[in-house]
Amino acid sequence: MNKKIYESVFWRKRKIIIPCIIILIVIICSYVYVVREKNKVFKSYKVKNKVEVDSKIQSKYQEFEGGILRYSSDGISFYKNGREVFNKAVQMTSPVVDVRGSYIVMAERKSTQISLFDVKGNQVNVTATHAIIDITVSENGVIAAILDDGTANYIELYDKNGVKLVSGRTVLEGDGYPISIALSGDATRLIASYLAISEGQAQSKVIFYNYSSVGENEVDRIVGGFNQYKDSIVPEVNFINNKTAVAVGDNMFTIYQIDEKPSIQYEQEFDGKVETVFYSSQYIGIVFESNDQSYAHVIKVYDKNGKKVYTKSTDFNYSDISFAGENIVMNDERTCLMYSFQDKERFNKTFETKIVKLVPVSDRKFIFVSDNEIQEIELK
Repeated sequence: MNKKIYESVFWRKRKIIIPCIIILIVIICSYVYVVREKNKVFKSYKVKNKVEVDSKIQSKYQEFEGGILRYSSDGISFYKNGREVFNKAVQMTSPVVDVRGSYIVMAERKSTQISLFDVKGNQVNVTATHAIIDITVSENGVIAAILDDGTANYIELYDKNGVKLVSGRTVLEGDGYPISIALSGDATRLIASYLAISEGQAQSKVIFYNYSSVGENEVDRIVGGFNQYKDSIVPEVNFINNKTAVAVGDNMFTIYQIDEKPSIQYEQEFDGKVETVFYSSQYIGIVFESNDQSYAHVIKVYDKNGKKVYTKSTDFNYSDISFAGENIVMNDERTCLMYSFQDKERFNKTFETKIVKLVPVSDRKFIFVSDNEIQEIELK
């Protein structure tokens, strides 16, 4: 009897223990696989597809929807999976372009001309009421433009059909001249950097606007203003996500958390000069001019809460730098380098042809633009 009871208990325990062991093994194997993949070193690449482009047209390039956007004073085109998705003629002497989600906004500074495109090339043209200073677009196709009539500045918002949603003065008198704006992905929040002169000295101010019900009862929809930048100039502001914004000055940067009203999540002053700022949806990268003669640049990566997750010193004179997941990718005219946040060199390749633009789609898929060809490549 005791033996039967023992065997029954044993088999019940075995039915529990064996599946637990199997699950544990699966978890361990999955973890090992993920770690290996995150640190895999690539030695070469293969071309997945390619398309020829006219090298005589001087163009700029930008990543868009897993493909590449090409634009110039004569037009804008989009390439993906080895084919041209759309090609639109646009006459703009000095176009400014912003991309978010499935939308592209293109405008002529100091004019009133704005064009909005979606991923299929559908085009909506908008005429602003005053000269355009800066422009941005949200993930749902809402356009925000800062305008200047010679005596005052204004913000206008338009929906994806070109219908005006908001029009109003940007700030109260004396707050300065707007130099950069960014719109949240859901188009409810806008951050703007202003340059003001106080006692003969240049100073930046950062102003927040809210276009949801939260801002309805606020003057000019302003829900927050910050002027702690002293003698620092803030030439760049951006949204990391709908509730996190970044303002980067020449000697400090601030991460703002925005609920109903904005507040400072993290702020830090710098000793070195800021050279480049780059973003992802999770990280902020800042490249500083080095104070140490043994290397030229210092790269620091912060998460959206201000925690420093990676620091690297380098002499590589990059022309472009960006994120590919938890990696940074740098390139000059011939060479591409990729490092993980664990500072492991995952890719180091010198190409035979000149790199006009190199865009990481993931940590192993890139879009490589040369003088006369756009290639989608996969590292191996």
